[in-house]
Amino acid sequence: MIVTRKWLEEFINLDNISTDEIVKNLNSIGQEVEGLTHIRIPQKVVVGYVESCLKHPDADKLNICQVNVGEQTLQIICGAKNVAQGQYVAVSLVGAVLPGNFKIKKAKLRGVESVGMICSSTELGLPPMEDGIMVLDNSIGNLTVGEEVSKYLDDDVIELGITPNRGDCFSIFGIARELSAKFNIPLKEVEDYEDDKNAEGLGRILQLDDDINNSSHLLKAVNCQKVNIPFKIKYRLALTQEEITNTMLDYATYTTVATGVIVTIYDNCKKLIIKEEDGIDIVKTDDEILYQTGLKLFKKPSQNQGDFIIDANFVLPEYISTLVYEKKLQTDNIFFRSSRGSNPNLKFAINYILKELCTNGAKVYNGTYDLTKDLEEKIINVQIRDIYAIIGEIIDENVIANILNKLQIKTTMDNSDKTLRLKIPTFRHDLANKFDIAEEVLRIYGIDRLTSKPLVFAEKVRKGQYDYITKIKHLRLKSIANGFFEVLHFIFDNSQRMKKYGFTMMDEKLDILNPIVSELDTLRQTLILQMLQSATNNKNNGYKKIPLFAVGSVYNHLREEYQKIGFVWSGARCNENITISKPKDISFAQFVNKIAKIIGDFELKEDKHILLAHPYQSAKVLIEGVEVGYIAKLHPKIAKDFDLDDTFIAEFFIDLLPNKEYLAQDIIKYQKSTRDLSIVIDKDITYSTIREIINDLHIKDIIEFYPIDIFDLVDKNSLTIRFVLQNPMKSLTDEEINEIIEQILKTLEEKIGAKLR
Repeated sequence: MIVTRKWLEEFINLDNISTDEIVKNLNSIGQEVEGLTHIRIPQKVVVGYVESCLKHPDADKLNICQVNVGEQTLQIICGAKNVAQGQYVAVSLVGAVLPGNFKIKKAKLRGVESVGMICSSTELGLPPMEDGIMVLDNSIGNLTVGEEVSKYLDDDVIELGITPNRGDCFSIFGIARELSAKFNIPLKEVEDYEDDKNAEGLGRILQLDDDINNSSHLLKAVNCQKVNIPFKIKYRLALTQEEITNTMLDYATYTTVATGVIVTIYDNCKKLIIKEEDGIDIVKTDDEILYQTGLKLFKKPSQNQGDFIIDANFVLPEYISTLVYEKKLQTDNIFFRSSRGSNPNLKFAINYILKELCTNGAKVYNGTYDLTKDLEEKIINVQIRDIYAIIGEIIDENVIANILNKLQIKTTMDNSDKTLRLKIPTFRHDLANKFDIAEEVLRIYGIDRLTSKPLVFAEKVRKGQYDYITKIKHLRLKSIANGFFEVLHFIFDNSQRMKKYGFTMMDEKLDILNPIVSELDTLRQTLILQMLQSATNNKNNGYKKIPLFAVGSVYNHLREEYQKIGFVWSGARCNENITISKPKDISFAQFVNKIAKIIGDFELKEDKHILLAHPYQSAKVLIEGVEVGYIAKLHPKIAKDFDLDDTFIAEFFIDLLPNKEYLAQDIIKYQKSTRDLSIVIDKDITYSTIREIINDLHIKDIIEFYPIDIFDLVDKNSLTIRFVLQNPMKSLTDEEINEIIEQILKTLEEKIGAKLR
């Protein structure tokens, strides 16, 4: 990637920063500088104006030019084919020393005196731009005849070795954005282009037929009486080693290099068809293919006047790279940008190119064909301590947040657990996890600012891993102790079965490419389906009581991995024995009690939308307010599919289950007291609301309370709550107990209008 200082200054103010400082800081933020060239036009090379241009009387290939250089008009013999009257040109005066130690002197050519030389770009040590002399114009600034050309053309060219994952930096604007973050200088605004409402409408010159799925396009149309490529565009394309065609394609190339948005241009089109063919979004006419989005431009603009269609487009780099790999497609330099991640801000490119075209006399048609797809900004949650651990040093959290915001990563902080919630901009295709975020912080903060520390090899503390293994071991032991039998399965499952029961299917790009067998063609998203199949197999083998549990990995539709424990109990609550010849099926309450003995106390919250579950016997499971899983009766239709009797299921995230250490406590020698409180409440008030109100009172002498009776009073409900009270320091008196009950009743009256029954 090649950038020039003056082109960068179009997007960011670098007035007080030297080029050497820019280079140093680019290296420090990971944008490796591979070369630096100072473009310096020799002295005594000035802006000239060709007042007349006549053929040499004695030489067909020479012209006698009268060139105004400010204080005088010089006669200069020029052999360039493209020299003409009315041009601004670069003139080397007598005494100028050009590259290669070429000194300009007075001379006679075929008997006619020549004072000075009209220069081509290569004669001044610049890259080739066109065949002949270098024709200047006001695109590089208001030209003043006699002014040193160095004022307009001196520049610094920086060559960068951009890593393939940083597609956002393959543009002038991308590098300006990096410097903005490093130097804490705001980027300049690029004004939005507004259509002239009186201009002819786009629909009158172009018909569009579209059916695309994988790319975004933003189309505008312009009319040019004659395509004029200003010198600034040719010069900058030459400095950045881009091809110059002297057609409208140069505007597209210039905009792509400047903004990072892929821009293509089509000419002589009355109708465009943009449709998907074999996974590729193609732009075509009725007669021919013009462009494969993100892959290859088949037809370049050929005419030099008329109507032109501008197409700013974007395709996801992961998609187009996979497509090329799988189908072995032919590509050109467009794929180089799209596969690394081009800029998805298509409107930015349209504004930029229209500004250039309007400056050079183009007429813009009113209206836009907008075929853009909204890209979701990725959300990454990172804890501050993780960044510290990766970097190896504690950096002020406000500094970290400021750095990320400067990189246009929208950052908010959850002060309760010091978690950064990061909204990743759509142009940063490379950011995926906490390690990428830590790298961004470090490269802008500066690795040289970190404290030097000796390298220490030390065994990691593995207590966390040990605690996790211990937790699973205890869960297994408790499950077995409560009558469950462990089953083992592959982490693969049947995609058709999962789809049938409502699970979100995994994206094809994330799914298994070569499954072992067709029945195991995706990663499982639940333990329950495999366990139900095992329950069916057990029933077919004559078992009437089937209690199963499983521990293992599951994956969501984004292929994010989680560890879960699942339970299934189908059929009888116990085996036949001498006292029970025909045991009843297990009930919901009995199943809940079994699970409680394994994972501890929990709270149930009704939820009718749990997959696989009976809509009226299903609930979320909450422990200390955190949802850890669910418990439910299996839906009757699904039970029928698996040929099972009444079956209950439960599934929990192991990471969310508490791993408490139970410490022995002194036995309180003072006796407990119980009191029942019966209240009348509205029918829409739930017990969970009442429980929260009582808990918020923080009455330390209440060690537990629970409902023991509910009675329907037609328009109201009667609820009886039992309170267990105990004080570790003394026996509670009736008066103290009554005060507590009165406080609770008064609060319930105020909050929910409860009345004593």
